Amino acid sequence: MKTTLYVIVDISGSMNEMGKIHLQRNLCRYSSQLKTIDQEKYANIEIHFFQWATTISEIIIQSNGDIPLLIAEGTSDLDHLFDFLSAALNRDQTLRVLIFSDGNFEKFSDVLAFQKKLSTIPNLILKTIAVGADADLQKLKKISSGNNVFLAENIASAIDSILFGMNKCIVVAPEYLNQIKISQSLHSKDY
Repeated sequence: MKTTLYVIVDISGSMNEMGKIHLQRNLCRYSSQLKTIDQEKYANIEIHFFQWATTISEIIIQSNGDIPLLIAEGTSDLDHLFDFLSAALNRDQTLRVLIFSDGNFEKFSDVLAFQKKLSTIPNLILKTIAVGADADLQKLKKISSGNNVFLAENIASAIDSILFGMNKCIVVAPEYLNQIKISQSLHSKDY
């Protein structure tokens, strides 16, 4: 059975800054080449690319297999994103979604409202990739399943997390210094 991954690329105006739109195109290129990287692992994976700002539309892969140029303009509309996800949901299968964004949404209250709406969608796995040095990690965490956000350089881990449930590159900072000392002493006893 085929597993479908939806990659949604934020093309709002803020993506024009600091070359973020070009980074997103390269992240899409990497994602589209997964089957050539590991044919056996990704054999049953189907990836669909979408661009998202005021509306959402499919990104048509060029005849040479490349991702077309992305044009950034407008604002990211979370209501349209929710409507798109609701319409894409197949009640019998898990909806797997990866969003590339800087998280620069206008109002934090909109993010919280979107998060609340997402909780009504069963069988949804949504992860975010933080794009750009100015990415708002707090907002991206709020819209992601399990409050996980991945950095762009960890795209392989994000994809595997969505497809196979692997969370290898999610790092949690220790709450206090003794946690580090306890962890080190436990590991030293293993040797």
